[in-house]
Amino acid sequence: QNYFSRPIGLDAEDMRLKRMRRGARVIGGTIIGRVGQPDRGRAPHLSFEIRPAGRGAPRIDPKPILDGWKLLEATAIYRASGRNALYGGDGDSFSIGQVLLLPKPLLERRVLSDERIEVYDCGRRDIRSGQVDRRVLATLAFLAESGLRPSVTSLKCGHGVYTSSGNVSHHSSGNAVDIARVNGVPILGNQDDGSITEQTVKRLTNLQGTVRADQIISLLDIGGPTVAMSDHNDHIHVGFRPLFGENGKQGREAMAVLRPGQWEDLLDRLRRIDNPTVRVGKSKASIPARQRRASGAHRGE
Repeated sequence: QNYFSRPIGLDAEDMRLKRMRRGARVIGGTIIGRVGQPDRGRAPHLSFEIRPAGRGAPRIDPKPILDGWKLLEATAIYRASGRNALYGGDGDSFSIGQVLLLPKPLLERRVLSDERIEVYDCGRRDIRSGQVDRRVLATLAFLAESGLRPSVTSLKCGHGVYTSSGNVSHHSSGNAVDIARVNGVPILGNQDDGSITEQTVKRLTNLQGTVRADQIISLLDIGGPTVAMSDHNDHIHVGFRPLFGENGKQGREAMAVLRPGQWEDLLDRLRRIDNPTVRVGKSKASIPARQRRASGAHRGE
């Protein structure tokens, strides 16, 4: 009897199956039940509801949301179709874009387990306890996937509340990171043109959107968020503005996203969306790709 709808990269000796219980976490692709036909003339059916996070959230029909995820899976944005669902199990890995999409809990585990990212002991405790901002974690994972192995010497733990200029440091809220070495090369004495520091700073400026840093401080000023400061001769500082300042209540409200009464309105709108059909196999009209050049134009470029 199959317990999973697709291969998940685990051998029988590597896992232990347990009975389903309330609050249990299950691996994606787990078969949680089979629906039989209750009586003649009535199709098999299942009543399935979820309760979104947030105080007072009602139970909702998740079908419109699941339809969206099914459509997203068809695009293979998170992994190639039919490949191992677990990272690295069959040589597969996330692309940089996929890493930047990961939620904070997965980024925390990824950064802590990635041998390419060196973090001092106290800083690892910051990450484990959830005190480091998701954008900082995404930045470290981004550098590692870009072939730049960062050595972190300062997150929140061990850093003062104020900067040398008297301003509140982004480190104090877990929104900054100091990098003292990249690929084993110290930042100190290596901030010239073409240096590992310049390569790293330029790579960091490529980040856009929510993961675009507000400060990238070293001895280099190459535009954008980069700032040159003489007291940053031995490290690169990457900082982000706190999302909600010191207003914890505002932060919780913003992260809740929806009030309890708005969930049904959202689902009603989702049901009205005419989703496109994403083909997961080749079309009857498709033709094999040619292995030779289509034309002689731009040859040699």
